[in-house]
Formats: sequence, C-alpha cells, structure tokens
Amino acid sequence: MSGQDWNTALSVFFVTYALGAVPANIMLQKLGPRIWLPTMMLSVSIILVCASLQKNFAGWTAFRVLLGAVEAGVFPGCSAVLTTWYSPHEVHTRMTIFYMGASSAGAFSGLLAYAIGQLDGTWGYSGWRWIYCLEGVFSALLSIGAFFVIYDTPSKVGFLTDEEKRFVVLRHKFSAGGESGVAEKEEFSWAAAKQALTSVHVYACVLMEFTLCVVVYGVSFVLPTIIANLGYSAANAQALTAPPYVFAALVTVFSGWAADRYKQRMLSVLLPNLLALIGFVIIIVSVRYKHLPGVTLFGVFFAIGGLYPISPAVTAWTALNLAGTMKRSVGIGAMIAFSQLGGIVGSNIYLAKEAPRYPVGFGISITMLGLFGIVWPVCYYFILKRINAKRAAVAPEVVREKYTDEQLAEMGDESPLFRYST
Repeated sequence: MSGQDWNTALSVFFVTYALGAVPANIMLQKLGPRIWLPTMMLSVSIILVCASLQKNFAGWTAFRVLLGAVEAGVFPGCSAVLTTWYSPHEVHTRMTIFYMGASSAGAFSGLLAYAIGQLDGTWGYSGWRWIYCLEGVFSALLSIGAFFVIYDTPSKVGFLTDEEKRFVVLRHKFSAGGESGVAEKEEFSWAAAKQALTSVHVYACVLMEFTLCVVVYGVSFVLPTIIANLGYSAANAQALTAPPYVFAALVTVFSGWAADRYKQRMLSVLLPNLLALIGFVIIIVSVRYKHLPGVTLFGVFFAIGGLYPISPAVTAWTALNLAGTMKRSVGIGAMIAFSQLGGIVGSNIYLAKEAPRYPVGFGISITMLGLFGIVWPVCYYFILKRINAKRAAVAPEVVREKYTDEQLAEMGDESPLFRYST
C-alpha cells in the first residue's frame, strides 16, 4: 500500500468510532454492562483475528471500518459504567486506573510486537499477521472472562450483603446529583439522551478531547520513526517506545488521585497539556541533532507522560458536570465520539516526506495544545465559577419553595441547586 492508502485506512476507523459511540452507550443502558461490554470486547477480538488474513488495501480498510464500529462500544461504555459505581470525588481516580490500561498497553504492545514478530515466517505467516492473530485470541479469552466478573449495578453484586448494596446505591444516587441533596434520575429516558446531545458542557470538553486525539494519534504513529532516526534499529526503536508509556501510566494515576484529593478538575487538564507541550518543543528542537538522542528521548517522556492523563481528566470533568445516569452515559459517549474525529486529523498531519522533524505535525500539535489544552480549560473554569456563584446567590430554601424534588431531579445539572465541578 502507498502512504496515502495507509493514512486513508487509518482515518476510516475514527469515522465509524465517532458514529458508533453514542448508539453504543444507549445500548449499554438498554442491555446492561454485563451483556454489552463483553459482547463488544469479543467482537473486537474476532475482528483482530480476521485482520491477520487480509491481503490488500480493501481488506485493510474493511478491517479498520469494522474495528472502529465495535471499539466504540468499549471505552465510552466502560467510562460510563465507572460513573455509576463511584461518587463524584472518587471517579477520576478510578478512571485513571482504567485508562492506565491504555498507556500500559502502549508500553506492553511494543514489547509484545517485538516478541511475536520473531514468529515471522512460521507456518508461512508474516510477523505482523501473528501479532493480530495472537492478540485477538488473548482478547477473546479476556472478554469471555469479563462476563463472569462484570455486574450491571451495585445492587446485583453477589458478594455484598443487602445492607451494603443499599448503602452503595443510595450513596451514589445522592452524591452524583452534586451537593444539592436531591437524588438524580436513573431511569432510561430519550429526553435525557437529547439533553446530553445538546449540552454545552459536552462540547466544551470536546474541544479539549478533540485536541488530545489530534495530538496523541498523530505522535503515536510516528514515535517509532522518530526514535529509529536517532540511530537505533527498527526492533530496538519499537522496544524503546515502551518506557515513556510506563512513565505515562504513573503520571496518569497520580493525576487522578490529586484531582480527586484536591477537587481540582481544571488543573488536572491544564498541567498535563503543559507537560506535553514542553515535550513537543524539546523534540522538535533536538531531533535534528542525532548526537543528542538522550535529549529527544527526554522530550518523548514529557510528551507521552503529559498526553495520557488528559483523557481520563476530561472524561471525568464531563461526567461530573452532567447529572442523571442516562444523560451522563450519552454525554460521555457524545464527547468521546466527536473527539475521536480528531484522529482523522492526527493521522494525516505527520507527513512521511517531513521525517524526522515533522514541522507541520508538531506545529499543529503545539498550537492546539496551547489554545485548547491550556487557554480553553482556564476559560471554561471561570465560566463554571460564574454559574456556580449565580446559583449560590439564591438560597436553597427559595429554590425548594419553587420546585419539588422531582422537578429538581428532572433538571439534573441545570437545577439551581447543582454545582459544577471546577
């Protein structure tokens, strides 16, 4: 395949992912996590195994189309499920542990690809075919096991007593509605889905997550090339991509813990973006000097370490500012769906002819990180603070005289008693 064919096939994944995320999270609410999530995981696994058999551009494109459609049911769904189990000031930490799987996978996949690649030629199959086949089989086994450990709701957990189940359910029901003391709506509702799709808070967070997708997908495609240009062999370059992802996993968990501990959502987005921006500047300046590989690798650590904490931070911020189980689930799906379109941009801005400096790719990445990763979160922070101040100016007693608890619950995050997380 030509370079353009490769980029086209990479791009179609993001289209079907974006189209599928919202319907997938609606199906999650209809069928429940125990059925929906393992089914989507198994579907991904089957498609990965089938990918090992494709032989041309058409087959590769079909694989990416199908993979995007079914993967749309996994990450957004898991993120939504976490918000139904934990209180607002616990969920970010849990999301970082979940998302840490992505950065850990980035570290492990490079090493795994290197190891499986040694099977090149075995039974007449190329190394890359073995990678897809074996990773698909491993994922399939995990998806089958997931069916036995995933529960739809805390009330259905077998190892909890009835009293413990009731405590967990009520604790989440009232804490998820903000500090209003009003229980949030948990029933399936098309009206709530519509509210999510029209919520300004979803699109405020899309700007941040879209930027991340542009940057992270773009740099992940060219990272081995950048490292290889430092004088390492292709195999060693693949292996050297692992340490930055390990560092990213540690930064991600710390970021989530700190955000929950100090209740700081804006800083949990801004600081990692700043770290990533510094990393990109170091890379673009040092990559021209092959005798300074350590400096370039240092920049890679900063860039990857800064990028990976951003997604759980933005997802948590989105979730905390949407009240109502259905609205939150669809809102998370919508935020991730629209943001994934950034992958189309990211997979096309790092041009092969510009290697290894990639001035266009790094230029776009640095600009977007500055505008939507640093400036915009600060603006959004002050917008939320102003809304909260206006609501705080009205006494709760006045609000309760005007609205019933049922009406306040229906309003969700638009309730005068709801306070947005900043």
